[in-house]
Amino acid sequence: MFAIKAEGLGKEYRLYSQPWDSLKEWLIRKPCHETINALSGIDFELLPGETLGIVGNNGAGKSTLLKLLAGTIPASTGSYQTQGRISAILELGSGFHPEFSGRENAKMGCALMGLTAAESLTALPAIIAFSELGHFIDKPVKTYSSGMYVRLAFSVVTAIDPDILIVDEALSVGDQHFQRKSLSRMREFRESGKTIIFCTHNLYQIKELCAKALWLEQGRMVEFGAAFDVVDNYQDAMRQQDVACEIERKQSTHTPASEDHIVNVALLGGQKGEGYFVTGTEMVVQVEAALASVAAEDVQIGVVIMRNDHIHCYGVSTQIDQVPLKPMGNGRVSINLVLESLPLLSGKYYLCVYLLGADGIHIYDYREEICPFVVRHKTKEVGVARLAHQWR
Repeated sequence: MFAIKAEGLGKEYRLYSQPWDSLKEWLIRKPCHETINALSGIDFELLPGETLGIVGNNGAGKSTLLKLLAGTIPASTGSYQTQGRISAILELGSGFHPEFSGRENAKMGCALMGLTAAESLTALPAIIAFSELGHFIDKPVKTYSSGMYVRLAFSVVTAIDPDILIVDEALSVGDQHFQRKSLSRMREFRESGKTIIFCTHNLYQIKELCAKALWLEQGRMVEFGAAFDVVDNYQDAMRQQDVACEIERKQSTHTPASEDHIVNVALLGGQKGEGYFVTGTEMVVQVEAALASVAAEDVQIGVVIMRNDHIHCYGVSTQIDQVPLKPMGNGRVSINLVLESLPLLSGKYYLCVYLLGADGIHIYDYREEICPFVVRHKTKEVGVARLAHQWR
């Protein structure tokens, strides 16, 4: 039995250029608006106890999706079903009356979520204790900071023991202490079989808390699956936005700069097909060059690994390591760069390969942004590379 199921879910908004256009539309019975598709074609299913993280840029449709699932706005297309009691923190500032005290708003929030007066009174001490608002619990909510508001809102929505908890980026405005406390409670919910939908720009939190993730872009679902995979793919795409164009296989269109040139570059050792590697496995860069005017001992091969946001991750050459090129006959040489335990962490990468003079200044030939490959790691390390280390 599913906890949440969405099929073709979508939301449209009407945009009127003038305030009176809606009345004009009703009178003349003709459209006077522009339709904006905030969300369309969303399909996914969550089982009880599963935790879903939602990622995407601002304006991607994340908040709209959460509002639909929480039942605060109607869907324009498709359908969704939920099983059990839903509790949600959506827009900051919604749900509480600014003139009422925190205590009064907590009681009202419990009542709106279906608790009886007796149940609300029973839950109130736990709400006040978890919020850590102290004497401010009896002050009007309009005097609260955004962090204090989140403390009260989170304390209320988690105190009613919901079957489904929906949180929309609210924790990002809280202090570090309360964020840790809230995440700990969400883990308790997850371990007790509750379903959680969590939206945040903190991708590490999604990897830490969620088993699944959903990536939205311009109102459409790009990917739904395991949180590690979706977050890694999303990060790759975000880095790519800082680059002027996508990586191309320039090797096929490259014209050699001289008669001494690179013949071929190949990437060996990948998994799941060409160009896919797992951190810690072997990767081999195979380079072959043709030499007509210079001797093998007068040239060197250089290899640079770059991430798709143009970060230079590592560069090395045969001259640096004092390794001679291997003769193949007919004026050709070759060399293999072997990375026995690939240290790179998740990301999209490519190679730049150079045929240089022994002085490292003269460039006979080069191939840039070739052999794109993907690296994935399943651990919780962050950064560019896994460094050999010990804890003592």
